[in-house]
Amino acid sequence: MKKQMKRWLMLGIVALTVLVGLNWGGQTANAKMKTYRAVPTALRGSWYTTHWGKPSYLKLTKYTETQTGSTLSMKTKNADYRFCVKGKTKAGYYMLGLASGDMPQRLKPVKHHGKKALKTYAFDPIKNKNIHFYYYKR
Repeated sequence: MKKQMKRWLMLGIVALTVLVGLNWGGQTANAKMKTYRAVPTALRGSWYTTHWGKPSYLKLTKYTETQTGSTLSMKTKNADYRFCVKGKTKAGYYMLGLASGDMPQRLKPVKHHGKKALKTYAFDPIKNKNIHFYYYKR
């Protein structure tokens, strides 16, 4: 009985050590990203597009995002609804969304057909690939 108790204790200590070791690893890729205190100037302005045949409007100011009537702010006291620019990917997309959210909107400033635009994408499950959309200046 004493041997079995020692074995379970050792197994528990090893499991705990492995668990702590896995969580101890360095910073993750998201932790290394720069979080912006304001919306980058390249993204600011009033933008429009059509997603699957429906018009969609996006307005970005220094501290707010307004999309289809709902406004998010970086200055709000409620952390669950605080707007955040989480960083910039290697591909040049800025990640915008809720600070506590896990599905940010990715926007990239580009020139499309000679016009200033914001490029974004969404996954189309029917075609099983990403579809790119462009927001144009209003």
